[in-house]
Amino acid sequence: MGNRPTALVLYNWRGQWPMRRWEHQRIFAWKAYFPGPVTFLNIGFPFNPAWITRLDPELVMVDATALAARYTPVGLSGLRRAMDAVPARARRVAAPLDEFLGLQPLRDVLVEARIDLLLTALEPALWGGVYPVVQRPYALRRFLTAYVDDGLARRASSDLAGRSIAVSYRAWETPAWLGEMGRLKREVGLRAEAWAQARGHRADVAVDGQRRLVGDAWIRLLGASRAVVGVEGGSSLVDPAGELPTSDPASSGPEGWTPPASAVVLAREAEIRAMSPRHLEAVATRTFQVLVEGDYSGVLEAGVHYQPVRRDLSDIEAALDASRDPRRAQAMADRAHDEIVASGRYSWRTVVGEITDQVLA
Repeated sequence: MGNRPTALVLYNWRGQWPMRRWEHQRIFAWKAYFPGPVTFLNIGFPFNPAWITRLDPELVMVDATALAARYTPVGLSGLRRAMDAVPARARRVAAPLDEFLGLQPLRDVLVEARIDLLLTALEPALWGGVYPVVQRPYALRRFLTAYVDDGLARRASSDLAGRSIAVSYRAWETPAWLGEMGRLKREVGLRAEAWAQARGHRADVAVDGQRRLVGDAWIRLLGASRAVVGVEGGSSLVDPAGELPTSDPASSGPEGWTPPASAVVLAREAEIRAMSPRHLEAVATRTFQVLVEGDYSGVLEAGVHYQPVRRDLSDIEAALDASRDPRRAQAMADRAHDEIVASGRYSWRTVVGEITDQVLA
């Protein structure tokens, strides 16, 4: 790899501003940690493909938002125009996060774009089923939905006992096509709010997509909360043909809507699940986490980094009661911070360096 390699990051953003903090970091962390000049192109607006060719980058990073352009003919056309203009010598990296929606179109795009390395949030046991070897001319690397940037690592507040909010949580109005995972995302918040009301504690919970927090607002809420509840991100359904409604991800579809026949209902052990960015943000702010038991991308360990709850939520009240034990809660929050954040293992600095070395070596 040369001393000053160049990179191009393709993204597609015409949505809310400011972005959610973790989304902004995922796109722009490359500017902070890539060892050379980085240029960003928002393909959601008109652009001249010849500009990409003249730029002649050595590495092209295709963000999840750019890959989501496949959901519309106009978006897919823009993505193809951008990738066709990339010089042949450039190494191409793609990082989809919505790997349960429009799966076959995603596979097609990855092949057409001649991707060299796919960054996937899926657990390795699912790789062969989602990305069959015969359709995969690219390497795979496990990738988290978020990492820790230097600014977030400095945001930790060590005193849980002094925080004014007993429990916090946010969820959008979960659509029917998320299956059981969608139900859990809503129910865990409602049960936490009921626990706080029953015990006279203060809660800041919203499960209907209202009171959305963008920018640093979510980090500030975590810093004021003793505990946060949650469940892994993901879905209990997979949509191979791209027939699920994707134009408005916050919509649950029309009344009485059911998934099409192409949507495959997965067994529980094959659910698509991954650690959410908010779980890593809670670790960074030393907030006690009460989470539905799961793998959490192999990063969070039950009973070590978070207080586990059974999937039927039958023990959630007892788990939340544990957050009121200052010594126990503080010890778990501190241990999670030390092993996950302070160690640097899950930082953007580390992962950008490793990906750069892998594809430009």
